[in-house]
Amino acid sequence: MKTLLAFAALSFVSVPAMAQTTTTVSNTTPIAVCDGCETTSVIVSGLAGNITNLTLSLNGLSHTYPDDLVFGLLNDDTGIGFVFMSGAGGSTAVSNVNLTFSDAASDQLPESFGGGGAITSGTWLPSNFGQYEFTSFTNVDSFAGFNGLSANGSWTLYIDDVFPADGGSVNGGWALTFTTDAGGTGAVPEPATWAMMIAGFGMIGAGMRRQRKTKVVFA
Repeated sequence: MKTLLAFAALSFVSVPAMAQTTTTVSNTTPIAVCDGCETTSVIVSGLAGNITNLTLSLNGLSHTYPDDLVFGLLNDDTGIGFVFMSGAGGSTAVSNVNLTFSDAASDQLPESFGGGGAITSGTWLPSNFGQYEFTSFTNVDSFAGFNGLSANGSWTLYIDDVFPADGGSVNGGWALTFTTDAGGTGAVPEPATWAMMIAGFGMIGAGMRRQRKTKVVFA
């Protein structure tokens, strides 16, 4: 007896790609970097949709010893954070450089005392050479870690100057560029109160005036 196998006809439906929208939201208030302590600045986004790509720009960064600086981004509504810059630029002062950080860039910033030279304006990969991280929040290791979250809500830029004696500013403030899909409601969750302290340590190589720490954490 032959066994008859019946196959159901399969029909394939072409699903159009979801529309993408790219929008930049800025906080242009100048930021005075606190010498040897922490500074924050907030962007509140009213955008709908879910994130599919995110970049961050610092406009007019100046500092007399950029190796001191640690930058982190926190999504206040979810408690997800990403430290995207530390241990860069060494002892060479920078003045009014414009930096964009993107997962799609080709190079990282010059690592401090690694022979890469001074920080210059441009688009760069995240450059967390000091291996800083948030200890009270969930860490991601790239801007892609925010993908799928609502673009709507509160975002905080954390700047830590880990060693007193030098000063700086972000004269033009900062910006987030969101690419979002058409999904998601953009509703803002009930905000939690996030408290954060950063333990600062020196960040340069042996023989220099500051002592390098291979792994330092945001508390």
